[in-house]
Amino acid sequence: MECPKCKGMMMLERFSDFFLIFYAWKCINCGAIIDRTISANRRKSLAAREAQPVATR
Repeated sequence: MECPKCKGMMMLERFSDFFLIFYAWKCINCGAIIDRTISANRRKSLAAREAQPVATR
């Protein structure tokens, strides 16, 4: 997988909290982390941005 931020290589990594264990992609170059929640929120944000009408000058 390619990092959307720096185009570096991403590796699947295990993260854990006190009660939660989850897996996410982490860039070995810049350290960016992308999991299901982050990617879902980005898709929603992009869809909302595309749905807004463009203001004319």
